[in-house]
Amino acid sequence: MQDLFGDFLAWFGVIFAPVAQPPFSALFIMFVSLFVSTLSNLAMRRFTDMRRLNRYQAEVKQYQEMEKEAKRTQNEKLMKKVKRRKAYIDRIQRESMGARCKPSLIFLIPFMLIFTILRSFYTSPTGSDMIVAVLPFNIQKVLPFLDGMLGTATVAGFGMTYWGFYFLVGLGMSSILQRIMGTQVMTPQT
Repeated sequence: MQDLFGDFLAWFGVIFAPVAQPPFSALFIMFVSLFVSTLSNLAMRRFTDMRRLNRYQAEVKQYQEMEKEAKRTQNEKLMKKVKRRKAYIDRIQRESMGARCKPSLIFLIPFMLIFTILRSFYTSPTGSDMIVAVLPFNIQKVLPFLDGMLGTATVAGFGMTYWGFYFLVGLGMSSILQRIMGTQVMTPQT
């Protein structure tokens, strides 16, 4: 029997060969990150009641402030009120967590498949991670633990591997997209 996954990876390697090296590899990974983040945020908007999550978040914040005040002042009435609300707050926190995780569970397997394919695409035949982007400064001089973990030093700067670069780009893009698409749970400013 043929190795279908191996054949697919070989086909993928041939088709996407132009994006195997910097700078196109960085652009391709940024596009994939944008696609994954957008899809994830669209699912969040579709399957989650964001108004309710924001309301719950405001209630939790109010409860935490009340709890802090009760501990600070040792006010018996306030401490009883905090204890009475604890079960309700725990329930809405569980409900919020479940609501936010539901879209993630839907896309877990497809996203893992995408990451597995890209991981094998950006791994050399010897098994070492390939450089996909080069930062024009030497971050390893300030943060030496990053050398080997997220990339390695190159002549032009700090060369980032797939995991490190996707992590960097994904964090930045996902928070921006969450704000744009309204899927970031925010508490009202007091």
